[in-house]
Amino acid sequence: MKANLKRIFVALLALCFTAITIAPVSASTADGNEIMPLYNNTESASGSFTISSTGLSTINYKYYGISGITTKAVITTYIQKKSLGLFWTRVDIGATDDEWVDTINSYSGSKKRTYQLSKTGKYRVTINFKIYGSGGSADEITRTYEASY
Repeated sequence: MKANLKRIFVALLALCFTAITIAPVSASTADGNEIMPLYNNTESASGSFTISSTGLSTINYKYYGISGITTKAVITTYIQKKSLGLFWTRVDIGATDDEWVDTINSYSGSKKRTYQLSKTGKYRVTINFKIYGSGGSADEITRTYEASY
């Protein structure tokens, strides 16, 4: 009887340790969906990407820095098209390296870009924010959005 009791105790103990190690870990979130990192010079950076029924793509982005701390932002944007269902290739937008580079010398800013796509398919846009200021090293924030037409 002692041996059976000992085996049951060991089995329960092993089960408890297993449950503890696989229990989910939660993180604090801003709106319940996204973990918000702490930046040196930025409060937020976001964007959007839409494609009309005629293939006109519209990219909007905005960032908010911190007044008195943020000095400028360099935003690099490019469009990619999905090929063969596997690969993303840059769309030739007629700019150097097929990307737009915008510099805004302000603690906050926004911009809208449009580009006429020539073929239907699945597209994505990548917006890379590099935001400078006296709060520390530059914040690098990348946002990616997908759309089809």
